[in-house]
Amino acid sequence: MFRPLSPKIRNACAKARHDGFHWLWVDTCCIDKTNSSELSEAINSMYTWYQHATMCYALLHDVPNLKDEDPRKPASAFRRSKWFKRGWTLQELIAHPTVIFLSKDWEAIGAK
Repeated sequence: MFRPLSPKIRNACAKARHDGFHWLWVDTCCIDKTNSSELSEAINSMYTWYQHATMCYALLHDVPNLKDEDPRKPASAFRRSKWFKRGWTLQELIAHPTVIFLSKDWEAIGAK
């Protein structure tokens, strides 16, 4: 029996579809973190996956839509996001030439 899709997966699918993509890979649901060998293999492969992706989105779940805030300012919610403090996200940031940063409301708030 299938479980209903989480809002995160539904929103990721909607964003990808809106941007013209037919396929989506979401690391948080495509890796079995309870299986240590799968997790290790995934961590070792993620750079290549990001490097060869057509697009890379980074959902900053702790950042609101920044209508009145400059994300370049050091004290901005964007700069304080937990995303920048996680080790594995460095692969996302450097492997793909373009990373679209999304607010918790799935609005684009910046790009690399």
